[in-house]
Amino acid sequence: MSKPHAHRQSWSLRDYLKCFRRRRLAIAIPALSFLALGLVLYTASPRRYVAEAVVALDVRRIQILSTEAVLSPLPQESPVLRTELDVINSRLMAERVLDRLDQQGIAPPPPSVSFLDTLRHRFRGTDPVADIAPAGSPAAMSPDRRRQRIDQLLDNLKVSNDGRSYTIFIVFTAASPAYAAVVANAFGEAYLDYQTDVQAAATRHASDWLGAKLSDLRRKLEVSESSVETFRRSAGMVISEGASLEAQRLNTLNTALIQARADRAAAEARLETAKGLVQSDDGLDSFAEVLKSPIIQELRAEQAKVDRQLTEYADTGAVKANEIPALRSQQASLRDQIKREVDRVVASLANEIAVEQHKEDALQLAFQQAETAQSTANTAQLQLNQLDREASANRTIYESYLTRYKQTIEQDGLAVPEARLISRAEPPGVPASPRLMPFVMLSLLAGCGLGIALALLRETFDSRIRSRRDLEDATELPVFDLIPLQRRPGPMPVHAAVVKQPDSPFGEAARRLRSTLFLAPTTRRAQILALTSADAGDGKTTLCIALARSMALAGQKVILIDADLRNPTVAEQMGVTPPVSLLDLIRDGQRLDEAIASDKISPSHFIAARPDALTAEHLLGEPGFQDLLSRLRKRYDRIIIDTGAVRASTDAAQLGALVDAVLLVTRWGRTTRSAVLSSIRHLAFRGTPVSGLILNGVSGYRREQDEIDQLAGPAPAELSPPRPARPYEVKEGLGLAREA
Repeated sequence: MSKPHAHRQSWSLRDYLKCFRRRRLAIAIPALSFLALGLVLYTASPRRYVAEAVVALDVRRIQILSTEAVLSPLPQESPVLRTELDVINSRLMAERVLDRLDQQGIAPPPPSVSFLDTLRHRFRGTDPVADIAPAGSPAAMSPDRRRQRIDQLLDNLKVSNDGRSYTIFIVFTAASPAYAAVVANAFGEAYLDYQTDVQAAATRHASDWLGAKLSDLRRKLEVSESSVETFRRSAGMVISEGASLEAQRLNTLNTALIQARADRAAAEARLETAKGLVQSDDGLDSFAEVLKSPIIQELRAEQAKVDRQLTEYADTGAVKANEIPALRSQQASLRDQIKREVDRVVASLANEIAVEQHKEDALQLAFQQAETAQSTANTAQLQLNQLDREASANRTIYESYLTRYKQTIEQDGLAVPEARLISRAEPPGVPASPRLMPFVMLSLLAGCGLGIALALLRETFDSRIRSRRDLEDATELPVFDLIPLQRRPGPMPVHAAVVKQPDSPFGEAARRLRSTLFLAPTTRRAQILALTSADAGDGKTTLCIALARSMALAGQKVILIDADLRNPTVAEQMGVTPPVSLLDLIRDGQRLDEAIASDKISPSHFIAARPDALTAEHLLGEPGFQDLLSRLRKRYDRIIIDTGAVRASTDAAQLGALVDAVLLVTRWGRTTRSAVLSSIRHLAFRGTPVSGLILNGVSGYRREQDEIDQLAGPAPAELSPPRPARPYEVKEGLGLAREA
């Protein structure tokens, strides 16, 4: 028993498929039962309807003013989109939707109905679920009831995004299709209103804040400007033409001082020039100051006149004229006067230098005083500039806030949602749940799983033989061949298919078994074959008849002996009742020819028996039976003995010493491993070894045979199908087959 279990632990896929095929009823019953249960649950499940509203975030926005709004637009990013999904799925949004539904007078529908109720209402022509029920007064709703309704809205809500766009899908599930559509649209509209309210609230808050801030900034600006003017007046900082008076005075004194210094330098230059020219009379005439003096010019004219007269006297030769001395005296006088006048001019230049020096000193003093005053003014100017900058900053801030305040006021009432409802939810025509296919699939899956588990469990504890490999592994004996399960073809017996339907699976299996017995080492020379089985009803007798007919059709002389005295059925199945039975032949010594009967449809012969359970235990061991087998050996090529079941009698064990080979017939799907092993041990204990096994009544014979052929490889030449049967004729009396 250990080997079958070890073999079962290494099942292949084909083994599992064969097991499932055998246990198909054990699998089908739970599967159908669970399917029926699933259908019952489906019909009893409440109907649920799903409505979907689609909202898309706007990538582009309407911009009326050139400046940005108070509330910045939503960034087009994945985390922002995830946040918007959370906003729609929030309790705040559910409260808004509940208020909207209450304002519209919409209440949740009654509890959902089952499929049977729906069919009943449709048959009656009524609506099983009210589409929209009137709501009670919102004020009369208790806090617990309100919280419960909000929880129901959130439980039946699903908000999602496909991750590839800015589209938001709002799905709501309800027992009423109309209510599902209304709530889905309400969530979409509440979200759009929420965006508008957020923008409007932000604008109003900004306007209020800017208004209060402007008042404070205005006061600060007035104080700072007043401080600037007060300090300017107190410091005497009068501004004229963009500069203070002190600065203008300092600039004027600076200019005058520079001019005085230039004038002094020019006078000193002229004085030095004049002093140089005084030393040479020639250059004095070209001195500008001399040339400018009218006195010197007149004296020069008189001197020129005197010089001209003296020249005329000299030219005429009147050198001793009386006028010459007077003229010379006048000339000398004029020269003295000119010199005195020139000295006076030079002295005036020195006086001019002294004047310029005094003027420069006065201007220098005034300039120093102006610088001191300007330094004081600069210190005051720094303070004034500080006050002025503070006032300017306050003015700039005030103007910017004033501009923003006016823009914000202009934007009030322009709040536009940053999303739009691109698809409104419509009442669905069919319920979303329950779905028939999931119920069917889950039911079939559970039922098939349970059926497979039961099938495998039954297969684990089932020790019946179901394959050639199992039988060989359990007994370590060769299985000569497989005999298919043959249904009775109408009124014709099963074993008649060997002759009537030779191309049938049963006929082919009989010929194959005949060839195997002809070629197998343990049965090749066996003239007497005994076929037995572990229990009654394994098809042993039918197989004996079919094998005898197949051998006879192959040209052999074959006789079948019905040695199952407890349940003899050979004569009944072959339709011939001979006058002498096996008991008569052994006990009374009747003539052998009278006991041998001929088959009606084949050249085979048989010896029938009558039931006699009392003598069955010792009859087959008597010398008469041995003598019968000796006589039959001389007349037939093959002798087939149909003996009783091993576990029901000792007939097979008693015949062990008389026959050449014993074949144990097992029934596919009926004979257990323990029965086979018990029969083999029973025969071996009495000195009757089993030469081989035959697996009879195989279901799925073709598949099993193909598997055996595939594992065994190509058949040798000697195992090829037997040659066709030789023509024969039946001889009256013995009915022996002879060649034509």
